[in-house]
Amino acid sequence: MPTDEPKKMRSTPESLETLLRLRGPLDEIKIIATGGMAEIFKARQPSLGRHIVVKRLKNELRSSPEILERFRREAHSLATVLHQNVAHVYDFVEVNDDPLILMEFIDGIDVSTIIEKVGHLPADLAASILLGVAKGVSYIHAHNLIHRDIKPGNIRITTRGEVKLMDFGIVMVIENESLTRPGMMVGSPSYLSPEQILGDNISPRADIFLLGICLYEMLTGTRPFKNEDGETIFQRIRAAKYISPRKMQSTIPKALERIITKCLKLDPEARYRDVKALVGDLEEFLGTEKSSRAEDMILKFLDEEALIEPSVAYTDVNEETHQWRHYLKWPVMTAILVVGLIAFGGGYWMGKQGTKELLKKIPSMSTPFRF
Repeated sequence: MPTDEPKKMRSTPESLETLLRLRGPLDEIKIIATGGMAEIFKARQPSLGRHIVVKRLKNELRSSPEILERFRREAHSLATVLHQNVAHVYDFVEVNDDPLILMEFIDGIDVSTIIEKVGHLPADLAASILLGVAKGVSYIHAHNLIHRDIKPGNIRITTRGEVKLMDFGIVMVIENESLTRPGMMVGSPSYLSPEQILGDNISPRADIFLLGICLYEMLTGTRPFKNEDGETIFQRIRAAKYISPRKMQSTIPKALERIITKCLKLDPEARYRDVKALVGDLEEFLGTEKSSRAEDMILKFLDEEALIEPSVAYTDVNEETHQWRHYLKWPVMTAILVVGLIAFGGGYWMGKQGTKELLKKIPSMSTPFRF
């Protein structure tokens, strides 16, 4: 294959397969999404019998050294991150400035889609999902990385009820000062911290602000910062101005409202000191049992709402009891029906016999009535 061929290729499954032949065969390649920076393909690795995701930088962006470097940084940064709540990177391929990231394929549904379909989520469910995300964020912070683009669309729930944080396209290495220069703003408009908008130095507490936005949206069904009352999203974020969660949804527990309020403080120093502290408050709210069995709770909800087909059975005791009741329902109903029919038949027969005895006691109709 000529060395300059990848540059001329268009982003199609066929061209991708040709390029990836350098690292081993893939088949069943198909495009599944297009983002701001990259195109996302799903492919099968026959050698390992699994599906993977291939993230390919868009053609028009490959000429930008800064974007190329950002894409490389995402792959190299995530290669060091191995956590159950973070999507795994398997490999990084680059041929003639045509970079590809080979990642874990997560079969499931993103939280944005869940909110769209069911509206606001139950408090325990929202807290359980955020707990998983927060654990993943805490881990990447420990590896000197800041995500900067945490939002419901980047949180995926697997068919096993696991919570996975995805899309590290604008991940930042904390020591890299060139990425915090004034005027540089990256991220999704509704999911930015005040310091991202203002171009201030970014710390891990920017991710804490974004976690607060996610919890708010899961509990209320709407984003806290929107264009309204003549103010833009950016103006409202810069002032940390939003409607109280309990005014939006009165059933939200006060403990979760306090967590949101602390996450969404305008001053980063007033937020949680780190994500571990946030994890602690979420675990305290849920309690030991629910915290340890969050995946079961999530999976049960998604199954009941017909949003996902579980790949594993629940271990929830109440659910098992419910299933036994489901299996016993028809035999019990059948037994009740049989008993009812027997009772009805017996009553009918007894009534018939009683009528015969009564008729024997009544004078013949030929006997004249006397008044």
